[in-house]
Amino acid sequence: LLPTVTISLMIASTRMVKRKVLVRKIDAIETLGCVSVLCSDKTGTLTSGCMTATDIVTYADGFTSCRCTGAEWAAPVLNASVLSLAQCGILNNSSKPNREGVMAGSPTEVAIMEACTRVFGDDRMQYQEQNPQVFEIPFNSETKWMLTIHADDLQPGAFRMVLKGAPERVLAMCTCVLNESSTVELSDQRRGEINTHLHKLMSGGRRVLCFAEMRLDGYADDFVFEGSSPEKCNFPMEGFTWVGLIGLEDPPKEGVKDAIAVLDNASCKTVMVTGDHPTTAQAIATRIGILKPGELDRMPQEIRDYTVIAGGDLAKYLPGGDGFENAAFDDEQMEFWRKTVQHARVFARVSPVHKRVIVRAYQQIGGAIVAMTGDGVNDAPALKAAEVGVAMGIR
Repeated sequence: LLPTVTISLMIASTRMVKRKVLVRKIDAIETLGCVSVLCSDKTGTLTSGCMTATDIVTYADGFTSCRCTGAEWAAPVLNASVLSLAQCGILNNSSKPNREGVMAGSPTEVAIMEACTRVFGDDRMQYQEQNPQVFEIPFNSETKWMLTIHADDLQPGAFRMVLKGAPERVLAMCTCVLNESSTVELSDQRRGEINTHLHKLMSGGRRVLCFAEMRLDGYADDFVFEGSSPEKCNFPMEGFTWVGLIGLEDPPKEGVKDAIAVLDNASCKTVMVTGDHPTTAQAIATRIGILKPGELDRMPQEIRDYTVIAGGDLAKYLPGGDGFENAAFDDEQMEFWRKTVQHARVFARVSPVHKRVIVRAYQQIGGAIVAMTGDGVNDAPALKAAEVGVAMGIR
């Protein structure tokens, strides 16, 4: 019997190779047929990962939103606020040109650089040389922002800090709004208007990044910037000036909606697990069939609260240790996780730790056989925890 099973699995792995699937552990093929929950990352897995900057929001005596694609992106350059936003997008960017001169890096960074370069044209590289980067705090899943500091070669002792990241995190660090060449106070009314534009973009499935800046004057040219978080920095990390928003479109992969329908017919539930904002995640989930149009509006409130869950809510109920088996839970925590594994379809603004806990919850509380798909390093803990881990793409 054992040789028969082994040969059958080998035949199955050969067939999967023809579909561009490499099987690392042959017993995963058998487990694949028993999967009842598929947890999937969004960007690059459910979506194409081919980012395009499509929208900008800036302030010039009032907030303006402009949908700009292709050559049209250069049209609003007459607005000084848009030019400042393009400067921030060029300076705070980790993409680099490869040997062929094509920008390489994460799809998000490349999309921002390409869009902002269309505003700058051939002056982009000269501008980067005039404002060399002297310090960086890289993006991480906890802070959800990236900071770069740049020297001004034309003004000794002057530095420009550029902050880029999740809108809710960056906006919380701002006190002013850039108004072309001046600034105005970030009042409650202006903050509300920013959030209105933000919600509109995310409801359309856009991934939105917020940009802010701060000028530092009177520092020595050889000042050494230090720190990895606002509490540890030897320079101010409050009082930024809000510069603008950039919306990015990442369309669903071809065939994803049909694949989710096939899984649904096979009684396998698909769950989106992403670091994006809940509104963006919900919009994409609706487009690809994880959620039905208008489904949330028709749900009872007690179910709706557990259908789209944000990482901030998960953090309140995280178990101690490796999983749920030996964790000390009160009744409220256990009830949360029971309802979560029963009703959740979208997890948003989650960290790598959250992804792993979500997989464990479906296994240990929901009694499910879980497959996890992802294409990034941040998916690795969850891929390893799942019965079937599917690493996708080449980057």
